[in-house]
Amino acid sequence: MRLKDLGERALLARLAPLGYPPEAPLPPGDDAGGVWAEGRAWLLKTDGFLYREVALRGMGPFEVGFRGVAATASDLLAKMGRPLGFTLGLFLPEDLEEGFVLELVEGAAEAAKRLGAFLLGGDTNRGVEVALTVSGYALAEAPLPRKALPGDLLYLAGDRWGRTGAAIRAHYEGRSLEGFPEIREAAFYPLPRLELLALSGLLRGSLDSSDGLAETLWQLADLGVGVEVEALPLYPDVLAFAGSEEAAWELVLYGGEEFEAVLVVPQEGAAAVEARAKARGLPLFRAGRVVAGKGVYLRGAPLPRKGYAHF
Repeated sequence: MRLKDLGERALLARLAPLGYPPEAPLPPGDDAGGVWAEGRAWLLKTDGFLYREVALRGMGPFEVGFRGVAATASDLLAKMGRPLGFTLGLFLPEDLEEGFVLELVEGAAEAAKRLGAFLLGGDTNRGVEVALTVSGYALAEAPLPRKALPGDLLYLAGDRWGRTGAAIRAHYEGRSLEGFPEIREAAFYPLPRLELLALSGLLRGSLDSSDGLAETLWQLADLGVGVEVEALPLYPDVLAFAGSEEAAWELVLYGGEEFEAVLVVPQEGAAAVEARAKARGLPLFRAGRVVAGKGVYLRGAPLPRKGYAHF
């Protein structure tokens, strides 16, 4: 079967178990993989992308390098892994200017630095166009899988919901982000939240959200539960950019590239999670709950499943 007919999610489901350790800290297909070593989980995540597909209007190589590390770190932090280091695999045309490459790696190094981590080297290869792979390494005392039970509450961590979607929309529509500094910052420098680590031991499960919130919620529902979305964050700048509430909801649900986390919280632990997040300065929004059944519903209506997919 051709990949365009199979689809990315079905392909990943077939690939993930191949060679995966049976007693791993996280199940195959989760946001990151790992192994146990001396009672602690060592996690690994690898991401890859083409420069031309992620460089929004106004972005340079520094921002793209920054985004590469951010994307990888987001998966690790959603699993309660503290990033320790990153490696880069670069594919570069031979006529590319040296300064471009330096800026790309400097951006990656800056993102790693802000996360308290380092660049640990990597590899360079000749390519027909610029492409980047990033591998991130993290230590987790209590790795957090994708898990949910009926009755659990759903929270959205962070404040990039809808903002990154607005920046992507601006790119494809040729619109300026002048007057929307928070939208630009969210898309150009989407630093994942180290504050998530403060919630370790209080959560049932967690998922990184980068292909769009709706897709992330559907991945949660794939665990065999239903998801009831009761409310969504709607920031004034997203509403102003979108021009209407309906268009703004579309950006929140289907925008993508958030590099934020969807958190599953036992109902009896909600107060502790909210208090801990507030103390650490972590934006947190209660969005809904997990129920018995299947599918994803927004205020009682089925939520269409659509989001970014490579195939």
